[in-house]
Amino acid sequence: MRIKKIDRYIFTEVLNPFLGGVIFFAFVFLMFQVLKLSEFLIIHGVGSSQILKLVSLLIISFLPIGLPIAFLLGVLVAFSRFSSDSELVAMKAGGMSLNRIAVPVFAISLLVAGFSLLLNLNWAPYSEIAVRNLYLKIGNTKFTNAIQEGTFSTGFFNLLLYAEKANNRAGKMERVFIYDERDEKHPVTVISKTGELIRVQSNEEDLGGVVLQLQDGTIHQSDLVGSNYNKANFGTYQIFFDIPDNTGQFAFKPKMLGAEELLKKRNLITENNYERRELDTEYWRRISIALTPICFVFLGMGFGTVRTRGARFGVLLVAFVTMGLYWQILVSAIWLGERGTLPAWFAMEIPNILILMAGITSFRKASW
Repeated sequence: MRIKKIDRYIFTEVLNPFLGGVIFFAFVFLMFQVLKLSEFLIIHGVGSSQILKLVSLLIISFLPIGLPIAFLLGVLVAFSRFSSDSELVAMKAGGMSLNRIAVPVFAISLLVAGFSLLLNLNWAPYSEIAVRNLYLKIGNTKFTNAIQEGTFSTGFFNLLLYAEKANNRAGKMERVFIYDERDEKHPVTVISKTGELIRVQSNEEDLGGVVLQLQDGTIHQSDLVGSNYNKANFGTYQIFFDIPDNTGQFAFKPKMLGAEELLKKRNLITENNYERRELDTEYWRRISIALTPICFVFLGMGFGTVRTRGARFGVLLVAFVTMGLYWQILVSAIWLGERGTLPAWFAMEIPNILILMAGITSFRKASW
């Protein structure tokens, strides 16, 4: 019973700073997105529900990176306190071996690794696609919000547009002036009494295009080559502006594919070319990152008792330095895997092997 209580104690002492680290690093990550989110909310008038959805998707896409560093931080914090309060000495005096003390830490690492594997293989790729689609959908609304009353604006489909009065919510304008020089040889000037923006939906959510419907005006067209000038009066004049990529299609990236789709696409490629190696490397990269918390057990316990004794704030520095070195090695390993210098599965395990070797060395040298 005493051993079980100690297991629960160690489990809790590691788990609490780990969860705190996840929240902290997620907050730091979102701070880099705050300007873009504020622009969506204030300028483009995006609803709070879409902002919350975007924040949740961004956090999911961040977790594959955030979970390993948060776990390392949790182990460092816990064992730094155990060491400074001489609790490790008491555990050892009570008959617990070093390997036995590590059992609850391994249990947490397996839970984190399993959750990370689910994230890396399917959830994170889904969030990447969802974030891109949501950015695209939100970005589409900026065209209809680019018109400012009494101001010349060039943000409306690269046209110079002026409206003496404008109601963005209703999409209506009065005394409209448009100068279109997209065709440099035949610039067009349109003047009308009223104008209205009509959104064209491609489906229930996405904006397929915008129709600018003008009433009671004139069209002035110049031919700079032939020095000709044409003028036409109109009662109703409609201009359709297509929004590119409104279907949410964008450039292919391996990180946006789920594991099953990734392997399927990889198996369709028979030759050992760069694309096949890229897909192989991406698949094994996800597995390698998911296994990283298991390799951090020895490193966190060893450095937590030696490097950070008496300086608890130093654990954050150790975590950042460790993860910085880890990602530098990982980038190099990806380069080796994609170019075929090493097999992808082996190249992606190089960072974990080095972390494990450093961890076992620090674990053995730790003063208990």
